[in-house]
Amino acid sequence: MPYASVDQLKAVIPDTDLALLTDFAGGETASDARLDQALDDATAEINTYIAKAVSLPLADPPHILVVICRDLAMHRLYVNLGHAENPFDALRAAALFTLKGIAAGRVSIGDDGDGETERTSPGVAMTDGPERQLTRDSLKGF
Repeated sequence: MPYASVDQLKAVIPDTDLALLTDFAGGETASDARLDQALDDATAEINTYIAKAVSLPLADPPHILVVICRDLAMHRLYVNLGHAENPFDALRAAALFTLKGIAAGRVSIGDDGDGETERTSPGVAMTDGPERQLTRDSLKGF
């Protein structure tokens, strides 16, 4: 199942472009099947990046994956049609940068602040260690 829905993709593509992007026969209506295929392709690409960071499939994908899926699908649709790639390349580059960050563990996947955060340290200072070499007494006279 794709991370974004066809309706979510339609919400970010102008109505005038939808039929052009999906109905290659020159019709007036958008093909939901082609939009769904673009979303499936984008989801597969996302999964290749995040598979080592999370267990797949994700039943309830975080919002960032919905956004990335939409952007990758939109990039795929416009580039396949032959539109200028520059603005859509920027969308793709930003999406891939985020996915690489998730894969490397630098970016959190889906921490929207809903759950409790785990502290990395219980807040206790470590007080034991080797005997101090330099003390007030050993430095007298310097």
